[in-house]
Amino acid sequence: MDLTKGLARVSLAAAEVAALRTAGALIEDPRRERPRYFDGRFLAARDLIRDQQYILTREADLGQAAGSGVAAGLDVDAGGAGDRLAVSAGHGVTPAGELVLLPRDVELRLADVRRAEQLSARFGLGRIAHPPLRNRTGLFVLALRPVEFTAGPIGAYPTSITGKRTVEDGDIIEATAIVLVPWDDDGAADALQARRGRAAAAIFAAGGAGALSSNVLPLAMVALQNNVVAWVDVPMVRRELGADRADLPGLGHAPRALRLAHLLQHQAHLADVLQVGGRAFAAREQFPALPPAGPLPPGIIDTRDFTQRYFPPEMAVDFSIIPEDELPALVEEALTLPPIDLEADADTLEATAVLILAPVPRNEWRVVSGRLATRTRALRPAAVNLVATRKPLEILQKLRIPRVVIAPEPADPSTAEWARLAALPGLWFARRRNLAYRDELAGEAVRLASLEIRSDVVVNRLQAIGLDTSLNRVLERATPLAASEASALLASPRFADSPALTAAALSELSKAETVDRAAVLRVAADLSAPGVGDGLVKLETARVDTVPSKTALREIADGGDWRGADTAAAAATKAELAPLANKVLRPQVVRTVAAPGATPVPRGTAAAAAGSAPVPSAEVPPAAAPAGKAAGAKGRTGAAAKRAAAEAQAGTAAPAAGRRRAAPPETGPGEQDSTSPSGRRRKPAGGK
Repeated sequence: MDLTKGLARVSLAAAEVAALRTAGALIEDPRRERPRYFDGRFLAARDLIRDQQYILTREADLGQAAGSGVAAGLDVDAGGAGDRLAVSAGHGVTPAGELVLLPRDVELRLADVRRAEQLSARFGLGRIAHPPLRNRTGLFVLALRPVEFTAGPIGAYPTSITGKRTVEDGDIIEATAIVLVPWDDDGAADALQARRGRAAAAIFAAGGAGALSSNVLPLAMVALQNNVVAWVDVPMVRRELGADRADLPGLGHAPRALRLAHLLQHQAHLADVLQVGGRAFAAREQFPALPPAGPLPPGIIDTRDFTQRYFPPEMAVDFSIIPEDELPALVEEALTLPPIDLEADADTLEATAVLILAPVPRNEWRVVSGRLATRTRALRPAAVNLVATRKPLEILQKLRIPRVVIAPEPADPSTAEWARLAALPGLWFARRRNLAYRDELAGEAVRLASLEIRSDVVVNRLQAIGLDTSLNRVLERATPLAASEASALLASPRFADSPALTAAALSELSKAETVDRAAVLRVAADLSAPGVGDGLVKLETARVDTVPSKTALREIADGGDWRGADTAAAAATKAELAPLANKVLRPQVVRTVAAPGATPVPRGTAAAAAGSAPVPSAEVPPAAAPAGKAAGAKGRTGAAAKRAAAEAQAGTAAPAAGRRRAAPPETGPGEQDSTSPSGRRRKPAGGK
């Protein structure tokens, strides 16, 4: 392998070169010419310089292949004083492919105008002369520029017989210079915040980022007021290395790096505007262009009549809810759309739709959805003198019969919930596609109970653990839809596996003034919140051979302080769990039933000690005998009570000889079958 030529590089003869040049099929790159060395050639300094220049050009071309941007570090922040900026260590690549590097943190003194002016003038970065040191005001881009200089003087021999020896610098040192590039805007003397918005619109909406030189790496845009930093906007011009190469080929409005930078810049700009404070403002007062998605300032929705004045009145604005863990995906999808130009004409704005989103925690989603009549609510514009700005012909062309605005009922639960959502501080907006996403169906959606959820299964399980009376009290006050939701809640795996959580759910449902669907969903969201109920589960599993007593479960269901026990158990150590479980749940040892034909184990032996003591007869599940069914049916209402009474009567009238014998247990000779009060088989603590 010849490493000096490469694997795919072919050396052409002079005749082939002439033929290819004549045919126009030979493309030469004048930037990549290097000297050809051979024995007997006279070398001059220019030959070695050409050799070095060839290597630098190749490195720059390779640097452009990966894109430009910041590779690591190079964060810009305000310095220790108002006229200083701090830049952290890091490195990056300029659009021309040159490497820039800061080996240590630097604090730049902006008042050092001589150095900054000399560098800017020498590099040709500004077309307008810099103002004097004492009153420099405007927008500037803080950037890094690769430079080089000579150092290390050494003696030079004469190049002629009559020449003399001289001293020349023997080294070329590469370095990075921090420069301030004036931003070429209209130069208006109005507020710097307004110029900030126009600069963002020029960069992200009009593609004005290419106005900067390709020989510098932008780090931040800085606003100066008499050499004092007014604001620093990093996302305005900073880009990460390789971000412009991350997009797949497509028809997007702009590269993803530019779209994401617009969102980050809008967040920083909005935070600075809100920090100043003041009255509520419309979006076009601060931002000539908005990203396709972003956060909103608080209080933009007037909950008295559900109007908004943040977006232009021509735009269609809707208000909706979204699970908070789905918001990033929706924002990512919205970033594929173009920015929102707030200075566009009325027809363009009228064809633009925006959705205001209220993020809702996942565990509260069903509760919030149950309180709302619909998932989306239209927001009317709070426009003042909108008709006065139109021409008479436009008024006649767009004349429509005005719709009667019905004032919302203050006592309406759906309106109250919309008002609560509108007052949340973390609202977002997202641009919507102009698709037929509205449904014009008449009526109202009604949720039906799942066929897989059988109420008799829930009733039998709660009857086995002694909570049937508490369940009946809740169902007597519940609406039909609330009863369906309560059955679904108690049949879920988390509550079916935990009698203590079941008792806690019944306790919370009993405290509700009205047991409707919203109340059940509110309890479900409360008990499904992260960390809630984990302490009760720890208490139940403190000993695997015990179950909570029915008396303790009834006390919890009747309003016991289960939250205090849950919090204490969640923070308790392993040694503290057993005493706390004895106090709260008063656990009882699981009842053991000997298999038919098994050899009885005398009490006091090691096998008996490893097993469980019999549960008192009062704790035997009522479902074990038909009489228990009849007793449990007294507290039921509706179809469940009638069905239980019929089963009890049929069981009493049937002759004993005609009853079906119980199937023999699957345990082998000498084994024991452990049965919990809920009817489930459990492995004894000393079993194998």
